[in-house]
Amino acid sequence: MADAVVRLRGWNPERAVALVVCLPLMLVGTMLGPGELGAQEASGEELVTLEGEVVDASNNLPVEGAIVSLPTVGLTAVTDRLGYYRMDDVPAATHAIRVIRLGYEEFQADVAVNGAEVFALYLTPGPIPLEGVEVEVVGLSELDWRPVGTSRRAFIGPGEIEDLRDTYLSLDHILRVRRLPQVRYIPPVQQGGIPGDSISNGCLRLVTQSGLRVCATIVMDGVLIDPMSAGWMFQTSSYDIYSVRFLGGVEGFFRYGRRGRNGVLEIETHRR
Repeated sequence: MADAVVRLRGWNPERAVALVVCLPLMLVGTMLGPGELGAQEASGEELVTLEGEVVDASNNLPVEGAIVSLPTVGLTAVTDRLGYYRMDDVPAATHAIRVIRLGYEEFQADVAVNGAEVFALYLTPGPIPLEGVEVEVVGLSELDWRPVGTSRRAFIGPGEIEDLRDTYLSLDHILRVRRLPQVRYIPPVQQGGIPGDSISNGCLRLVTQSGLRVCATIVMDGVLIDPMSAGWMFQTSSYDIYSVRFLGGVEGFFRYGRRGRNGVLEIETHRR
């Protein structure tokens, strides 16, 4: 793996630029055992905050959804849409830091964490080998009408919506007959639901062995909808809907962080 660069910068929400320090890329082969961690805690070592941003080295744009971890202390963070990450209660010491993101080369280095610096981590785009995959070039207009995503059944595209809207008048009606994978649809008990009860507004519930009674997050045209308002989203007219996509727990977490860990229903309308 080629050398990567870690740049130390004075943090500014507007993408501040400051000092540049090059650190060698190092592979981490060891981890602290339970005894060593216990000894650190007993010593009353200083705990600080580690924060910074993950940036695409080819264009200096922030990288959203990158997983930043300190393997030796078991801390992990996921970058937001500005590429920002933060970890609290990090022991002040030199740590191995690791960054992974689909479409980029894995990044590893040793960094001295003291709470005074903000780290900008630069990822190098890397090709993903896909053996046995046949590539077909199609026009954009045709592509819009094709089911896409990790599961074709998890995506209700414009073509399928058009076939359904003459029979089913709302998203609620469509989800009653068009099942999505990994999830069970619970219709609203009444329009608007019961005050104070978010599940009565309608719910997409992940089918898990743990039996958790939690609802998937609803996102309409890129806007996160609060649970108490989600029921009204299920009443959306099928003539207003362009497409519907369901992201499972892992996909939802990578895209929306903790708010997406129970799955995400993405609704796009013609008004977007």
